[in-house]
Amino acid sequence: MDAAIVGGGIAGLWLANLLHARGYRTVVLEADGIGGSQTLASQGMIHGGLKYALSGNLTGASEAIAGMPERWRRCLAGGGDVDLGGLEPLSDRYYMFATSTALGRLTSFFASRTLRGRIRRLEPPEYPAAFADPAFRGVVYELNDFVLDTPDLLAALLRPVADRVYRHRLLPGEVTPADGGCELRLPGARLRARRLILTAGAGTGALLDHLGIASPRMQLRPLHQVLVRHDYPHPLYAHCLTGIRRPEPRMTITSHRDGDGWLWYLGGQIAGDGVAMSDAELADHARRELAACLPWISWERAGISTLRVDRAEPEQTGGRRPDEAFAAAVGPTVVAWPTKLSLVPDLGDKVLALLDPPRPGPAPRLELPRAGLGRVPWSRP
Repeated sequence: MDAAIVGGGIAGLWLANLLHARGYRTVVLEADGIGGSQTLASQGMIHGGLKYALSGNLTGASEAIAGMPERWRRCLAGGGDVDLGGLEPLSDRYYMFATSTALGRLTSFFASRTLRGRIRRLEPPEYPAAFADPAFRGVVYELNDFVLDTPDLLAALLRPVADRVYRHRLLPGEVTPADGGCELRLPGARLRARRLILTAGAGTGALLDHLGIASPRMQLRPLHQVLVRHDYPHPLYAHCLTGIRRPEPRMTITSHRDGDGWLWYLGGQIAGDGVAMSDAELADHARRELAACLPWISWERAGISTLRVDRAEPEQTGGRRPDEAFAAAVGPTVVAWPTKLSLVPDLGDKVLALLDPPRPGPAPRLELPRAGLGRVPWSRP
C-alpha cells in the first residue's frame, strides 16, 4: 500500500481524493465521525487573507493565503485539484462592515491598487439584506471570499473515496516502523504502508510521541466561539470592523441553517478574548458586542451559547498563529496540518511533493466499519 492516512477531517479527505485521482493505493482511518472535532467546528470560510491585513499593510499571513479563493472556485467549477462540481456555497461573497464610515487609514488601504480585485466598497443598493435597514449608517465592503457548508463539503469529498475510509481509532501501539515504511496492526489485518500520513488534528500529538518524532511538534490554539439563535430572518457573512482596537475583526459572523431559521456563529476577536471567560461571561459579552456591532437588530430574545475549540497546528514560537499550511516528512511519516480550511489546497501541494510515485495495484479492503459523517457542534444535544 502506498499510504495510510490517519484522520478523516478536511485534510485527510482532501489528500485521499488527491492521491486516489493520481493512482495511489490509500486507506483513511478516522477515529469517530468524518469531520471530527475541528473541521465541523470551523466557520467554513474560504478567504484570501485580508482579515490579516487590518493594520493597513499586507502581511506574510495575508499573502500566503491570497490565491486560495480562486483555487477553491476552480474546484467548485469541477476543474481544480479536487472535483467539487455541484457543491454550492452558503454565500458566494463575504463582507466587511463598520457602523461608521471613519475607518482611518484602512479607507485608503482598501481603495489602493494593491487590493484591486480583492475588495470593493458597495453602494447602498448593493448591500446584502442585513445592511438594508435604514438604521444602518455605515460602510460595507465586498470581498472575493465565500463560505462553504462544512458537512456538504465533507460529504462531497467522501463520495469518491468512501470505499477506503474506515472508522478506527489508531492507537500508538498499533503502528511501528518497518522496512522503510510502517506496519499497522489493525483488527483482522496487518498493513504495510510506504507512507503514514498524519492528519488527525489534536490526535496527532500522541502518535508523534509514540513514533519518537521530536520535531515537528504540535500546539493547540484555543478559541471560544459563540452560537446565536434568534428570529432575525436574514443570514449574514461578514467581519465587523466597528471600533476595532487591534488588527483583527472585532467579530466574524457566519450563518448556518438551524431548523427553520438561521444560527449565527461568531469568531474573530470575540473568540480569542473569550478564551479567558467562562461560558456565562462570554455569553454576556457577546450580547453587548452584538448590540454594539449591529445596533439596528434587537438581541433581547436571542439565545446565546458558547463552544470551546482547540485548533491543532504546528508549534510556533510564542504559540502564534501559523501563516501557512504545514507538511514535513520524518522517515516514512508525513506530518500535516492545513492550519486553516482555506489553505487545504496548499497542503495538498506540500504533501504530494513529499511522496514517491505510486505503485500499481488495488487498495486493500479492511474488515472495519465504514466511517460516516460527523455532526456540526450546534446539532448535538
